[in-house]
Amino acid sequence: MKKELYSGNCFMGTCGEPTDLFDSFGKQLSIGDLVVIYNVEHNREISAEGLEYIVHPDGEEPFIMGLKNCKKETHYCHDGEESSEGLYDRKEDTYDSGRGFMWIVRKVKGYEKTVDGEIWGSGNVTVRSGRRAAHP
Repeated sequence: MKKELYSGNCFMGTCGEPTDLFDSFGKQLSIGDLVVIYNVEHNREISAEGLEYIVHPDGEEPFIMGLKNCKKETHYCHDGEESSEGLYDRKEDTYDSGRGFMWIVRKVKGYEKTVDGEIWGSGNVTVRSGRRAAHP
């Protein structure tokens, strides 16, 4: 049975669905993955904001809860050095806050390891096992 994400009764996505999102360390993200987000200024961690889910509500693009309105910046790397989109072996995403600092994202738990009833993040997103049919 598939696991699904909900914020209250609002459907937030099906766990395991692939996305084009990456964490800031090159790991590809799927719906239902948990990430820690923190902000940095001048390459120094300022504060951690907690754990958030990768979500994909109906009619929207996948996003990280808490960072939906931030501008995603994709960085391309090849052999550990910054590269161009045409030649890379790793992609990394950061998010511009628009307030003078960047959000860094680190995957800390894959969707495969989430359990029914687990709640995290700014939207109090909950994992439920295959209940979408019961909540149209």
